Amino acid sequence: MAKLAQSRDPHISLFQSAVDETISRSAGELTRPDPEHPMVQMAAKPAAVGGVLGYCASLAKQYGEAVLAGRHADAQHFHDELTQKMGDCDPAWVTCATKYAEFLLSKQKIPYRVYQNIGDYVITDKLPANARIAFVGDWGTGQDIAQNVLQQVARKNPNVVIHMGDVYYSGTDFEMQTYFYNIWSKILDLTKVATYTLSGNHDMFCGGAPYYKLLDQLGQPSSYFCLRNDDWQFVAMDTGLHDSDPVCAKPTYLETTELAWVTDKVQNAGGRRTIFLSHHQLFAAFEAICGQSVNSELNQQLSSLLPSVDMWLWGHEHNLVVYEKYLGVLARCIGHGAFPIGMNEIPAVPPFPAVPRAPVTLGNDGAFYHHGYVIMDLNGRTATLSYYQDSDEANPHFTETL
Repeated sequence: MAKLAQSRDPHISLFQSAVDETISRSAGELTRPDPEHPMVQMAAKPAAVGGVLGYCASLAKQYGEAVLAGRHADAQHFHDELTQKMGDCDPAWVTCATKYAEFLLSKQKIPYRVYQNIGDYVITDKLPANARIAFVGDWGTGQDIAQNVLQQVARKNPNVVIHMGDVYYSGTDFEMQTYFYNIWSKILDLTKVATYTLSGNHDMFCGGAPYYKLLDQLGQPSSYFCLRNDDWQFVAMDTGLHDSDPVCAKPTYLETTELAWVTDKVQNAGGRRTIFLSHHQLFAAFEAICGQSVNSELNQQLSSLLPSVDMWLWGHEHNLVVYEKYLGVLARCIGHGAFPIGMNEIPAVPPFPAVPRAPVTLGNDGAFYHHGYVIMDLNGRTATLSYYQDSDEANPHFTETL
């Protein structure tokens, strides 16, 4: 399995997207380039690697940022270095530089949608009484393993499929269409299966417009929504909007208007059981949230609602973690949909061991952890959740009943 390299720095992610699209289009195959391609590797760390290739990557990135800043002399200098003085630079770096500048210049304010009425974005006609719902997290890699996972999901015949967010590297239109929608709509019959995708941080790195275009293609009203039947409601929240700071001076949070909307859904559930959905986590055992185990912002906003929430599912970490009840809520991290994670990337002893969790861990093939998805079967007010690994399509890795 080829190893993608991600960054939580929006500029580096955008540069990765520019290099990725350039290589893919030049090959004429519109598939995810091999992560072992030298230019792809340099895109993830353009300023940290020496040699001619690293220098070329750094020049291309600096050109785009000079264009954005209006430093025309600097931009011309970097362009000259790429095309004239550094004859060893692959001409494709010029295309990458131009594409990166295009991305930076076209990036606008995220077109976040605010409801007009508190009852907006409630979906009542897509969730049958005894529905089967599939959840897959951090799936948008475009690689073969992602397609295999979604094919397994499709064979489970769900009524609804919900993606927990993130199309890599930065949610550009090329990535949203090539690595998400084209594959998603080919494998799933969208005339029969209702599908939704949450707002992840990588989805917003390019400015978010392609993500909202994707929502319209899927028939999804907004980046947050409430999917209901008579017994259950799934309240999906947008935690991707405010996560673009690689320094993490402040953890992500909900818009004030959205918090009022979420509060209304919980307080007026009409006897329904409530499941929260988000890309980002409220707490974590294995990954620091701005240096802490808890997202203090989300906790402050939502803590009073959590006693009324039956479960919270999230992604973001590329892992499966089954938490014991903590901070008043039962939570599951299900971000293991497709992003490749090596055996050395998840510590044996979590940095935050005080966050309680069950002894459920992903299997592996000796080099990478398995991927997976969750199938939730509703039966009146009861639900059974089956957690599958892609290594065993027939037998769940873990099951539980709510």
